[in-house]
Amino acid sequence: MDLTIKELDNLDCLKEFKCGVEQMDKFIQNKLWMSIENCFCRAYGCYDEKEALVAFYALSFDSLNLDDDAKEDLQLSLGMKDKEIAPHYQDTFFSKGRYPAMEIAYLAINEDYRNQGLGRTIIEAIVSQAETQTLAGCQFLTVEALVTPAYSAIGFYSKCGFEAAELRRPYKDTLLMFRPVNI
Repeated sequence: MDLTIKELDNLDCLKEFKCGVEQMDKFIQNKLWMSIENCFCRAYGCYDEKEALVAFYALSFDSLNLDDDAKEDLQLSLGMKDKEIAPHYQDTFFSKGRYPAMEIAYLAINEDYRNQGLGRTIIEAIVSQAETQTLAGCQFLTVEALVTPAYSAIGFYSKCGFEAAELRRPYKDTLLMFRPVNI
């Protein structure tokens, strides 16, 4: 499916939007507008050929804190991937405590379009946005993957190249995950 992505300038389309995850649907329909109106994030609509809203996502700037173990894991995983930190920058990069990131604040696929590969397509579009945006540095994507008894997004984000940035905490309904970009 070919997608057209554009910034949402009218949020009325989200009042009836349903992704099929009750907790997210309630938030999207009733509260998301406040996050957008108060500059927490910017929302983007994903439209099919008929200009139907099939998904949306929202982005905000973030930073990622990595401890020494996470940095070591990152060094190992980058060694096995196409991306690589320039040799002359490695010491500087790994001495930092925080890294510039772009957060996927929200991502939802219309329940009628789930399980068609749209999520992965949208993640790659977000990676492209992160790599080409010029407002600030960006070395990672972050996401607080939703984890509830009825639904977990961890598997989806793992398949899209994200890794956990923390241990799973049973009292928290999200798990912080990250994916390198621009390195």
